[in-house]
Amino acid sequence: MTAKRLSVKKREVGHRAPDTQKLTNLVTEDDKVRLNVEMAKAKRQALKARAVMEGTTIHQLVNRLIDEYLSEKQDE
Repeated sequence: MTAKRLSVKKREVGHRAPDTQKLTNLVTEDDKVRLNVEMAKAKRQALKARAVMEGTTIHQLVNRLIDEYLSEKQDE
């Protein structure tokens, strides 16, 4: 089975944002990718501490925040 690849090419003129609903429909929960983010060490430690206090993980926290952000943007 070949994996579907998403690509968004930015054009010099007339660029419009991709249809997020169309892209979302291509990706299933089984399709996972790794996301690396650079941040200050102190910020990561604070994030980890907050996640532990909330009984969650950074992984779960980041995924929840991304889901909220994406659903907020679709409502606009």
